[in-house]
Amino acid sequence: MSSDTHFIEFSKPFIDAAKNVFETMVFTKLDTQKPSIKNDTVSRGDISAVLGLSGDIDKNGSKCVYKAMLVISFPYETYFKVASAMLGEAYTSYVPDIHDLGGEIVNMIMGNAKRDLKTMGYTSNMAIPSMVEGKCHSIKYPLGTHVVLIPFESIHGALFMEICYSEAE
Repeated sequence: MSSDTHFIEFSKPFIDAAKNVFETMVFTKLDTQKPSIKNDTVSRGDISAVLGLSGDIDKNGSKCVYKAMLVISFPYETYFKVASAMLGEAYTSYVPDIHDLGGEIVNMIMGNAKRDLKTMGYTSNMAIPSMVEGKCHSIKYPLGTHVVLIPFESIHGALFMEICYSEAE
């Protein structure tokens, strides 16, 4: 399989996990929109949760190392509505109480996806999520990776998943 084939295979557990996490924790369904290749570093949302991961995959009997990153990016209004749904309080501004919420969401998505990745032969070592906030902020992706942007719609508004992935022999 090519690296591109692995990338498509690698992305599916994250999409499935995001749908599951939002149904169980945010009480909303995510409607996947058309994915595209992202050619810049500017976030599509105002608040992004960023989680790096690495590991290896068995390719025809030999181990191949991969590096990847998962980003969930929210426009402010979507983030406030998601926080309100999860925490049972009304939020209308970015306050310390909800700062880490995106990191918790990305951790839950990664935890869900990790199970499926393991059955596909991937090992996964994940970093601690970080949060980036501000209009038009940039995301620094690992060198040599391609980024796929997967928009979602929900009753709380739009949000965006970005996944990058690369392999080294």
